[in-house]
Amino acid sequence: MTPSRAAGKADPARPGVPLRALLVAVIALYLVAETALAPFFPQLFERLYDVDDPEATGLYLWVCRIMGLVALPLWGLAARRWPLHQCVVAGLCSAAAVDVVLGFAPSYVAFTALSAVSVACNAALLLAYPAFVAECTRKAAEEQGDAEHAELAAVRSIVVVFHVTAVAATLVGAAVLALPDPRLGVSAFAVADVLLAVLILRALRRLPSGERRPVPSSGNAGGGRAAVPRRRWWLLLAQAALIGVAFDFALAVARPFFTEFAEGLGSGSLGGAVLFFLPSLGALATLPLARRCHDRFGHRLLPVAATVCAAGFVWQYAADGLPELVCGRLLTGLGLGLAQVAVEMRMFHSTGTAGPAFTAVETVRSAGLLAAPLVSAAMVSHGLALPLTVAAVALLCVAAAALPRARASGSPVPLPAPSDTAFAAVPGEAPVHAPLRVKEYDR
Repeated sequence: MTPSRAAGKADPARPGVPLRALLVAVIALYLVAETALAPFFPQLFERLYDVDDPEATGLYLWVCRIMGLVALPLWGLAARRWPLHQCVVAGLCSAAAVDVVLGFAPSYVAFTALSAVSVACNAALLLAYPAFVAECTRKAAEEQGDAEHAELAAVRSIVVVFHVTAVAATLVGAAVLALPDPRLGVSAFAVADVLLAVLILRALRRLPSGERRPVPSSGNAGGGRAAVPRRRWWLLLAQAALIGVAFDFALAVARPFFTEFAEGLGSGSLGGAVLFFLPSLGALATLPLARRCHDRFGHRLLPVAATVCAAGFVWQYAADGLPELVCGRLLTGLGLGLAQVAVEMRMFHSTGTAGPAFTAVETVRSAGLLAAPLVSAAMVSHGLALPLTVAAVALLCVAAAALPRARASGSPVPLPAPSDTAFAAVPGEAPVHAPLRVKEYDR
């Protein structure tokens, strides 16, 4: 044991393996492993089990999300008793064993049950997410010396990783579906779990052990909320929860059957995969402008970006050919990247990210994800394009909910100090962790 570990501190980073690079690799590999098959479940169930009922896909996603929601707090309790990296590695190794068997599940019911167990095991990895946010924020704060722009840079980095890996994940999923026997590809995701376990061991052991406390910034000794009256704080909290639920629901409801819709317009399997990740390419094109747009629009950024997204979904619904669908997907992406940054910043402004307020809002946001697959399946029974209109309506609700605050607030709510952005712990307690924002792609 090194002296720093004996003293309860993180080992110094090895020059050849930057900690930020390891954490980015963890997040990226997790996203690929967990979201690769998300656009292709209807086709996968039809090919493996001759199940072509849209409700089967909706039920599968709903069961998996319920299991993830139940498992995450249990992993949080486990992290109070055992070191974080041990909990995460145990979960990943268990998930790897389940994934090996998953590819050879004899029926749709067995596949759903095993997938739910895999999601529950992999939920342990969500505990590592705040480390990435904290590290990015710390680095950006050192470079910029500006707490708000440092937080914006951290959020933007997460969204960039999210969309880059969304493209890679979709291509991986299409490759699995194109295999002569997709079962082998499904089981191969166990390799990703093992690689994640190795990266977690290298990354989390070098993070500070439970000795970090939030350090209030000057002029904001309350960690971001003391300057806000209690009644107004609760209103901001309720508004943040409403915005989060509607936004997550909008993204989730449009996904499960989109590739089927695209193939119906003549895209083919590969073209459907490309169209699925096209909004991510649009989002990546706008993310470099996130700071400029944030400074220009302030709290108006979210309603503007959400409205652009909604217009893109309406365009997709009205498309009667591939050129129109491509334009609609790109328009959605142009608003999506900025909207995601604005939503996460709104959460941070209203709640901070360490403590019961953030946990409460994130738990409420899960409700939108639980309802989305069931609503999507119900809509698809009447038309493959209908989930796109539901997504557009939900995004307009986001814009409407964000407008009152944009009008009533002439200045942003004070931000939490950078050290309180995503990772805070006290001696004898486990860190308070924010869930990874990949819910809309969850298995």
